[in-house]
Amino acid sequence: MLICLENILDRTEVKAVGELLKKKDLFESGEVTAGKRARRMKSNLQGRTSAAEISGVTEKIRSVLNKNKLFNNIAIPAKIGRILISLYGAGMKYDVHYDEPFIDRLRTDLSFTVFLTDPDTYVGGELEIDSPSGAQAIKLPAGCAVIYPSDRLHAVLPITDGTRLTAVGWVQSRIRSSEQRQLLFELADTTTRLESSGAQTSEITSLKHLRNNLLRMWSEG
Repeated sequence: MLICLENILDRTEVKAVGELLKKKDLFESGEVTAGKRARRMKSNLQGRTSAAEISGVTEKIRSVLNKNKLFNNIAIPAKIGRILISLYGAGMKYDVHYDEPFIDRLRTDLSFTVFLTDPDTYVGGELEIDSPSGAQAIKLPAGCAVIYPSDRLHAVLPITDGTRLTAVGWVQSRIRSSEQRQLLFELADTTTRLESSGAQTSEITSLKHLRNNLLRMWSEG
């Protein structure tokens, strides 16, 4: 399941983040967080986690995700793990790769990318995600995010002009099974649409009761 989240950061917040991250000394080689094999495929820069500006941005993103209803319905998060600020300039890319099953002792059930630069300011740089129906190329407006299963092969296509700035991270869900998460999301989505249409309270209560019982049955804590 691949879901796009609209405007988790508004235009003012995106602009503030862009201004904050203009300093070149905030970034270092992306090889720092890459495994031995990934280093051969990865060409980018990443925010220095020790820098106050970088940690401020990542904590802002963590906060808005924790408060986002759609994100919570999709991920049912137990914990949001490491968040990295990634910068790609002309000639940079990240060839097809997989995410490790554990990062910082967190099981990576879901991955996310928050786009921090508008798509018309750089050429290339699509996030290409493998799926049963074929590869999907994702390039969203600044402030929007995509969340997808961490077991999918994916790549960042080469940048030929401009600069691409994103935040990437991983989530351990309370629900290990992707199929169960999908069913729980569909129940939550259906309930939301019924509430918007003015459906009877008894119907909505029954659906929420069912979802809560499934959460109790399937949750790992």
